[in-house]
Amino acid sequence: MKKFFNAVWRLFRGNLVLKIMAILFSVILWSYVLSETNPPRERVVPDIPVGYKNTEDLEAQGLVISESLSEVLETVDIKVEVNQNELKYLKTDNFEAYIDLSAVRETGYHTIKIKADPTYGEVLNINPSEITIYVDKYVTNTIPVNIEYAGSVPDGYYANEPVITPSVIDISGAKIDVEKVASALCTIDLDGLTEGYNKSMGVSLLDNDGNIVDESLFTESLPSVIVGLDILSMKTVPVDIENSILGQDNIAAGYEITDISYVPENVSIVGEKSVLNGVKSVPLMAYSISGAAEDVVVLLDYEPPEGVSVLSTEKVQVYISIREISEVKEFSNIDIQQKNISRGLKAKIDINTVDVTVIAGISRLSALDKSDIVPYIDLEGLEPNVYNLEIQFELPEGFAKENFTSSPLMVTVTVSEK
Repeated sequence: MKKFFNAVWRLFRGNLVLKIMAILFSVILWSYVLSETNPPRERVVPDIPVGYKNTEDLEAQGLVISESLSEVLETVDIKVEVNQNELKYLKTDNFEAYIDLSAVRETGYHTIKIKADPTYGEVLNINPSEITIYVDKYVTNTIPVNIEYAGSVPDGYYANEPVITPSVIDISGAKIDVEKVASALCTIDLDGLTEGYNKSMGVSLLDNDGNIVDESLFTESLPSVIVGLDILSMKTVPVDIENSILGQDNIAAGYEITDISYVPENVSIVGEKSVLNGVKSVPLMAYSISGAAEDVVVLLDYEPPEGVSVLSTEKVQVYISIREISEVKEFSNIDIQQKNISRGLKAKIDINTVDVTVIAGISRLSALDKSDIVPYIDLEGLEPNVYNLEIQFELPEGFAKENFTSSPLMVTVTVSEK
């Protein structure tokens, strides 16, 4: 007998074919056992997306969930028990995880169990198993669309104020979220633009502090706006003042213009390049100074040619100095008066008379008599000594110090005791 078993063993040990057949037989036998018994197995399927059910029940009550589900809870892990032969079907697509909102009837915080319906097997555990949500009233608010610029157009170009359509948009959602939003912002990138456009653009939502509000908080996607933007050529030219002030040769008789000044002297203009090429200056609204006999100060609007716009919103300030035409009249040997000498003193002037030249308007000069001209020296506070004093004048009505000049301008005065 022992010899028999040794012979069999040598046969198996030395025969490769028999070995392979034995292994195959074992695998087949094991597969048969599994297919007949089909034992259950436990598996965890991760990252199953979570959704809402019965949201229409909330909407019917004028309620809505604050914040988006993706911000609170996006996925869950589900542990299931499934038969051996169904393990191959455990995929994300074969699971539905959801939050049932049918029991929610009022605003406030609600903690709700997360449910799951697998196509195969039985759910043993969901992680996390529940979620806390905030439910608020459903409201709609209208907010303005504002503009923000990024970058700038190249030199020699100007971006006109864009036209935004619509200028307001509606946002809807939970009251607590809607009330956060103060405005919508459309950002227009000007960098390198030399041509305008008319296109649809998106907007961002901002709170009162200028911070961006998550648009996923709201029940509808944000509408886009149509932006109409013109890019124009720009250059700076002089203001044409001479051709804008009429009647310069017809002011009051006996008067003359001494100066015309204006601010600003240059102005920036915009328009199509072909039009701007022919513009060398910008006139003002015509203004007549015919018959004027005094200074004129006036604010004038620009009057650019057709197809050209002036960027400045300020009017031009024009200053026109007008004075009576002056003549010169000479008066000789007029006595010099002494004024304000202290008591007990006397003064001696090296000359007693001066010649006086008067330059003034014709009307004033024609009424001036030699007796109206009073040159004098002021001796107030002077003690005995020798002084060089300037000759001053008593001023007749309508005259100023600048109208009188004496020859000589100064005299030598000796002050002494009586």
